[in-house]
Amino acid sequence: MRKFLGFVVLFGLGFATGAYVLNTYFPKSGGRLVIAAPNSDTQASRVALTNLLQQRPETEPAPTNFETMLRTASQRIAPAVVNIDTAVRAMDWFGNTREVVAGRGSGVIISQDGYVVTNNHVIRVQGRLASQIVVTLQDGRQFSARVLGTDRRNDIALLKIDGTNLPTAQLGDSDRLQVGDWVIAVGNPFGLGTTVTAGIVSAIDRRVELEDLPSGLIQTDAAINQGNSGGALADSRGRLIGINTAIYSPVRANVGIGFAIPINRVRQVVQDILKYGFLSEAYLGIAFVDVSDPQIRERLRRAMPDLQFPRQGMLVIQVERGAPASRAGIQPGDVILQVDGRAVRTTEQMQEMLRLKQPGETVRLRIWREGRQLDLNVTLGTMP
Repeated sequence: MRKFLGFVVLFGLGFATGAYVLNTYFPKSGGRLVIAAPNSDTQASRVALTNLLQQRPETEPAPTNFETMLRTASQRIAPAVVNIDTAVRAMDWFGNTREVVAGRGSGVIISQDGYVVTNNHVIRVQGRLASQIVVTLQDGRQFSARVLGTDRRNDIALLKIDGTNLPTAQLGDSDRLQVGDWVIAVGNPFGLGTTVTAGIVSAIDRRVELEDLPSGLIQTDAAINQGNSGGALADSRGRLIGINTAIYSPVRANVGIGFAIPINRVRQVVQDILKYGFLSEAYLGIAFVDVSDPQIRERLRRAMPDLQFPRQGMLVIQVERGAPASRAGIQPGDVILQVDGRAVRTTEQMQEMLRLKQPGETVRLRIWREGRQLDLNVTLGTMP
């Protein structure tokens, strides 16, 4: 009994002490626990805080080498990056026709007399060329642009504006890029104007199977958002090494996976556009895989153990009915060894060889078929 009474007394003392502390240091207000306001907020302390906020460092510390690198790169490339606004003709309720802004993107000036590179999808609205394209420079000058040509497969378009002594991007060498190199992305995201983001080269020669994108892309974690398409990807020295083209994201916003078209491919595409104009996509009408792929070779060994397939080439796995390849006699199971006398070693190389061809051209294919080599002439069609 004494132990029980002692326990009750101790419990009561503890409860009373806790209640005193709560009421004293944590007074209740409207059912909430609120810490009491301090009494030290005086006029003198406010004046001291104001003076502190108005102070500026007497000397600015020298920038780090890293900061200097990014600043210099941005200053070199940014003036050559332009905003691109596209418009289409629309009719109102009263039958009046007017230009309506349809999209915004970016581009890069590559010559002082006004050649501008951007993405094919930037200057198209629902697959058709925009009726009006306006290029805005960083200094606010605006020009109407003319489309000289496009390459749909590589998502490149070449524009021309009438200007002289324009700021230009220095072209780099994308073949020298390595994973881990610092890069900056410059463009016009969401129509905000020139914006610079930084990151690294995450991968090179990237192929995205789930997107309608060219292969051999540069992957970067530099932020690329809507409106950055057609803008610049530059190296740490401010040299143009890619044209930003797309992002990969499950949420339709930047998650650190962006893609750019290597500048060395852009060089070739621009030359082709200057020569041919709008590049129609030559059509062969086959699906193919690399016969040197270990998984493909293992499947072939199991399915046809008596055949010794070539070590290099493109294995035809499907031929579309009525396509140029079908009319020339190409069959599933054939292996394409050469195109116009040039050996084919990778799928990217095969695609590039076809890209450089025009509809109506005839190509000579050397194929392997069940141990024999055949030469077939194929007249290319136009991509349907």
